[in-house]
Amino acid sequence: MIEGLPEPAVMRWQPRRFLPALIPILLGLFWLWAGWRSGWLVGILACLPGVVLIGTGAGQLLWAGDRHLGYHMALAGPASSVLALLLWFWLGLWPGLMLLAGGPVTFLVAGLVLRIQHPVPPAVRPPATGIKVLAKMATDAALLGFFVNCARIPRGRAVETDLRELDALGELLSQRGWDHNPAAAHGEPVAPVAPSLRRARAAGRSFEWLTFASRYTPDPALPGCQRWHAHRPNRTAAARVLRHAGAPRPWLMCVHGYRMGLSGLDFQLFDVDRLHHELGLNVVMPILPLHGVRSVSRLSGGLFLDGPMADLFHGQSQALTDLRSCLAWVRNEQPGASVGAIGFSLGGYSAALLSAFEPDLACVIAGIPMTDIPGTLWQHLPTAHARYLEASGLTAETVSARLRPVSPLALEPQVPASRRYIFAATADQLVSPDQPLRLWQHWGQCPIQWYDGSHLSVRHEVDIGPFINSALVESGLLTRS
Repeated sequence: MIEGLPEPAVMRWQPRRFLPALIPILLGLFWLWAGWRSGWLVGILACLPGVVLIGTGAGQLLWAGDRHLGYHMALAGPASSVLALLLWFWLGLWPGLMLLAGGPVTFLVAGLVLRIQHPVPPAVRPPATGIKVLAKMATDAALLGFFVNCARIPRGRAVETDLRELDALGELLSQRGWDHNPAAAHGEPVAPVAPSLRRARAAGRSFEWLTFASRYTPDPALPGCQRWHAHRPNRTAAARVLRHAGAPRPWLMCVHGYRMGLSGLDFQLFDVDRLHHELGLNVVMPILPLHGVRSVSRLSGGLFLDGPMADLFHGQSQALTDLRSCLAWVRNEQPGASVGAIGFSLGGYSAALLSAFEPDLACVIAGIPMTDIPGTLWQHLPTAHARYLEASGLTAETVSARLRPVSPLALEPQVPASRRYIFAATADQLVSPDQPLRLWQHWGQCPIQWYDGSHLSVRHEVDIGPFINSALVESGLLTRS
């Protein structure tokens, strides 16, 4: 084991046969019976949840262990109930009721599957097995099922391109010494040139919309530079700004997570009404590359984590550059401003990365942080595809080595230890608990708050608000009331 890292995560218990999987199997069979007795059209529609429920249930009963079975079981449960409501007229009262009730039960079975298969480092208390926690884990899993089905997974020539570009990136890192001195891969922060600021309104809130030309220009020697630069909407950096008139106030930079960057989602996640109005902070909310208005695909964040592997380097390099430009803008607007940063998930990764370059930040709060992008990607790859990539020579370890210049685990934090904070979930299905634990080790065992919940439940966890408040008070952004 590498010195300084937590012990490997372990599964606490794994049955040979997962008998609760009989529930989705029976529900799937009931779907087929109820559907086909109601006509051929209803029967065809009934096959959609029926086949998935039977398949995932049988897989967990006979070959328990593949996480993707849990993802798709969790996704099929709510979908089953929604379809039962839509087909109620044709299915009839009692079959409709049975199918409607079966969806939530299957959802909880998926949560139980994942709870049993959930690896938890010995240093972290395992999550509970109550219905609330199982539902939270199943919610994470359903989202993962959606993400996996929407994601681009490399194969064939794409794998060959990834290998070629990663080799070229590795040679460049070695030539320039970035493999041993990763911070040297990044220049000094540059304030935006001729930024635009206009009034805007979205999701029921008024704010200022800050845009400027991104200062990140891909080095021509980097593989994939032309491809990355071809993303035209991504060349313009953007941020939402909520600030108070009158006397200067402290600022908090809020960095959103993967697939976010949309006003409704970001405002709700960070509870900006409370941060801005109740606590009186000025708030700046940067949009990460390829997210929100910077998207180049139908879904926000498309090609950021599921694009060519070499583009992971560009994505995080540009995120760092743009965040530092936003900080420079704040400091130009309000010289001497006290500024803290908080990020969730992928935003936690970016906030942690920022801490290695901005020693004057009042605090850095990494929430449910992803800290190992390749590890996360390989964790959620279909099992057979992960083996295919590894057999082709494309491994998580290879990608991690190329991402050292943009890894918060490879760069030394410059923000003092007393101003670093982490909160994380014991039952997180998107980011395994060992990832925030590794950041905690790297950050000198700073204050960390664990909560008994999942990735998506973070906004509603009672322990997190007081922890963030305490961090803001200790860092001087707030006064203790």
